[in-house]
Amino acid sequence: MTRFARISLLIVLALVLSAGSASAQSLIKIKLGTYNPKDAKAGFIIGISSGKQFDERVDAGLGVDLFMRQYTQETAVDTLDSQGGNTYVTVQKNIDYSVFCLPITGQLTIRLLPKSPISPYAGVGLGYEILFSREANYFTGQKDSRLYGGFGWQVNVGGEYILGSSSSILGEIFYNGCTVSRNKGKSDAGFPIHEELNFSGIGFRVGVRLGG
Repeated sequence: MTRFARISLLIVLALVLSAGSASAQSLIKIKLGTYNPKDAKAGFIIGISSGKQFDERVDAGLGVDLFMRQYTQETAVDTLDSQGGNTYVTVQKNIDYSVFCLPITGQLTIRLLPKSPISPYAGVGLGYEILFSREANYFTGQKDSRLYGGFGWQVNVGGEYILGSSSSILGEIFYNGCTVSRNKGKSDAGFPIHEELNFSGIGFRVGVRLGG
């Protein structure tokens, strides 16, 4: 399946989920936590999803996550003590690195004990992920930006504590499966080549669920 076809499929899925059932109730989930991908360092992840609750056990919707990690290497190169007692430090930036990943998924969640104050649940997601990285090494003067994309999926298990008739807090462990890639043209022999990054990994997040 081509990248365009995957994105088109996701758009269609989003439209179907947003339409939902006339009797379904709207809901929104906001989550934040940490994520540790295989071929990158761990970082912060925040997400939001909107959808419909079809009954006391099942809801579906569209979710967008944002993974962020930034690293800066700096060195103090000079200090200045003022007559007023302040110490000013001159800092030199040596390396600057940042990576952002945007998984967009259609999601389905099933609650196992909906009448319980603490309800365990399981969920699955399917969609597309976009990754952007930027690197600058001021020692060597090298700078580079990369844009990747790839089909992705998620599974999660967690627990939901009911606060009120339409609100709850939740905590979950999730696995994100995705290998993103970018086209690099052709090799010296004329064969098409691409670069891959395995962005699969495990994460943990907490959040709130409103509505439904």
